[in-house]
Amino acid sequence: MAAHENAFATSYREKLKYIQDLTPIDQPLITWNGHRGRSPRQYLKPPTAPFSEKVTEWQNNLAGTAEVRKYNLFPEVEPLRPDAPTMVLIFYPRPDQGDARPIHQSASYLKRVERIAQMNEQTILYVPPELRETIRAMRADPHWYIVDAYPTVWDIPTNDYQRDNFANRQPELFAAFDGYTDADGELRPVDRYNRAHHSAVCNAKAFIMYDAVMRNPFGSDRWMYVDAGFLFDDGPKDADGMIWGDLLKNGLDTAKIDRAISVSRDTGVVMGEYSHRDGLPDINDECWTNPRRTYRSRQFIANVYVGNSIGMLNYSARFMQTVDDMDANGFYTGREEFVVAFVALRYPNSVFSIPWFPLPQRLDYRWQFPGKLVFSRVGGPESVPPIVDPIATLYVRDYVPSRLSLPAGGIYVTTQEDFDEWEVRHGLTKPLEIRERLYRSLDLLPIHT
Repeated sequence: MAAHENAFATSYREKLKYIQDLTPIDQPLITWNGHRGRSPRQYLKPPTAPFSEKVTEWQNNLAGTAEVRKYNLFPEVEPLRPDAPTMVLIFYPRPDQGDARPIHQSASYLKRVERIAQMNEQTILYVPPELRETIRAMRADPHWYIVDAYPTVWDIPTNDYQRDNFANRQPELFAAFDGYTDADGELRPVDRYNRAHHSAVCNAKAFIMYDAVMRNPFGSDRWMYVDAGFLFDDGPKDADGMIWGDLLKNGLDTAKIDRAISVSRDTGVVMGEYSHRDGLPDINDECWTNPRRTYRSRQFIANVYVGNSIGMLNYSARFMQTVDDMDANGFYTGREEFVVAFVALRYPNSVFSIPWFPLPQRLDYRWQFPGKLVFSRVGGPESVPPIVDPIATLYVRDYVPSRLSLPAGGIYVTTQEDFDEWEVRHGLTKPLEIRERLYRSLDLLPIHT
């Protein structure tokens, strides 16, 4: 390792000794010599009177003034049940439909949004006005709540100053990535995602969660962000041949979401990890200081994540601040999954994670990720995912987190043989190769020899 990389890691480990439960937004552990970008205080303004006193206090604490004096005590819509979680998603169709692969075209996405409608959960959807009637036709009840306040994806407050950046500067930074080979596998940057509209939609995720918590039409304190297309057309079928039938028929499990929130609390969220089958950086890696290697920071899949109201707000604001600071220091922010690891490291206790594991074969397919199912009733109440602090399990192995990890249970308990079988079944590697490298660095599973 170069001297500056070791110095960076040493400095970071020292800062970890003094972290607070919630790291202040202005005091991240990684600052790139103090060169700061914009602040969310400049653009985060409630779209309406917030729901609840505690959310109003959070907004005023962020602003540093008592600018919000009124708040709602009663929900706009009677909740499905007192403890019902609320799903949030965004769908702004890409403008270049003719250049899109079928799975990225609106016809496919609308089918996937319709599957979400079939879950019959409390849902807030952010769409352009021209899609309102199409989305409303999927489900008529008031718990299918549409927000069309932002005519285009560029009208979302975290994007309205980013158009030139995402259209011009970020593609330049992407083109400057270097040092990767075929051996880097899934860590390699993927050019088809390097588009201004895609960058804007990814960047908007944090804002719509902020916006949804502020509006909170159902008075919810349990939240689940989902990508609009997270239920792929080629997903697993249930015993009746229905795609995603196990999930759609079972619905979300409040107790499993509460279990995750017992770890993330008011400081952050819980989301899934990628498999790391092609390696991962630790705190010594140059990706944290060298913009040409930012592509190596893609450890988290942000297609599903959960948290309570204050946890979602704290994560969202810290994500926004991290994007602004990375922009100011020449790091690639055109895909949110390159940003999340920086959020986790800059603000300990903001991101807790579910290490990737193979799902039971009847629920699995090649692009399956546990986050899509582990907060549902699938598998019964005993089927729960492992939840860890990724700083300790991925980046700084001698770090002792303040919150205990939670083990897997039920159908989500896995063995090394399950990992082996998954890779062989999907034709990804040879059996003997797996035992030599798969997950050895994580120490999350026993390695049988």
